[in-house]
Formats: sequence, C-alpha cells, structure tokens
Amino acid sequence: MNAVRKTLALAAGLAFALTLGACGDGKSNCGTNPTGPGCPTTTTTTTLPAQTRTIIGTGSCTDVGVNVLCFFDPFTTTQRGDLDVTVDWTFPEDVIQVLVSKGSCTLDQINASQCTFISSNQESATPKPRVVTIKGVAAGTYQLYVGNRGPKTESFSAQVGLTTPGTASSFAATRIESAIGRPYSSQAAAR
Repeated sequence: MNAVRKTLALAAGLAFALTLGACGDGKSNCGTNPTGPGCPTTTTTTTLPAQTRTIIGTGSCTDVGVNVLCFFDPFTTTQRGDLDVTVDWTFPEDVIQVLVSKGSCTLDQINASQCTFISSNQESATPKPRVVTIKGVAAGTYQLYVGNRGPKTESFSAQVGLTTPGTASSFAATRIESAIGRPYSSQAAAR
C-alpha cells in the first residue's frame, strides 16, 4: 500500500511540476511557438493588382446579307486575361451569331466544324447588343466572326476588350462542335 501511495504522490508531483512549467516565467515563448498563449496575432494582407480593361480591337461590317459571316481582323493578346466582345447590329429582329476562334479559320473550315472556337453563341436576336465574356484567355492570336441569319441585310459594329490580370481560372481553347449550326453561304470582310 505504501508503494502505491508513493507512486501516486510522485505522479501528482510530476503533474504539478508540468503544470507550473507550462505557465513559464511570465515571458511568452513566441519565437518557437508563435501561436502560443500571449503571442500577438499576425494578419497578412495581400493586395491584388487592380484590373485594367484595354480595348484591343474595333471594327464594323456593312451590307451583310442573310446567311453571310463577317470576318473581323485577327487580334493578338500579349497576356492572360478575360476577353470581352461586344457586338451591336441595326435591326432588332435580325438573328445573329458571334464566334471567336483561336487562330484564324477559313469559311470552309468553319462550315465543316474544323475550327477551334473558344466561344460560340447560339443564333439569336437577343440580347442586343450581344456581350460575350471569355474568362482566363491565354496570350495568343484570336479572330472574331459575326453571322447574320436574317431576315434582313445587316450592319455590325464590334469592340474587343481584354481585362488583366483577369481571373485565376485555368483555360484551354477547346473545339466547340457544331458551333455554327448550319453553314454560311459566303463571307464579308470587316473594316
């Protein structure tokens, strides 16, 4: 019984010593344990660079007949960002389609779905104007196409912008199959 008492007394003494040792000498041990009791809380603030929108291209296309696709000049982005394309047209009842490809394509490639589109809108009369935003576009060369599905001969104006630094989303151009629906009969060049 004496041995048990000695063991219990030793265990209680050890627990008491450990408890007092944890209290320390009134000084914090923040150098080795910065999150310990008595240590100041550190807050790190990261300021992201402000987003900047730059217009990288404008153009127009006039006298675009029904089922004609307007080819705008290719444009190049020098850094990653969010691409926005705004297209407006004359007659609100006309159905249009907005396409953006990685690199340039011919009318035959577009009609045969052999072009890599990074964006394609369904043929529609609304919304007017049409605004297309493509997030996280890599630096490279792209081309805008606007198609008129009628019922009237149309005129288009377009503006392409790039917002940097843009989003952190990853992006890879992917082929959008059947992007155009039905083939276009001919093409027009933007000015």
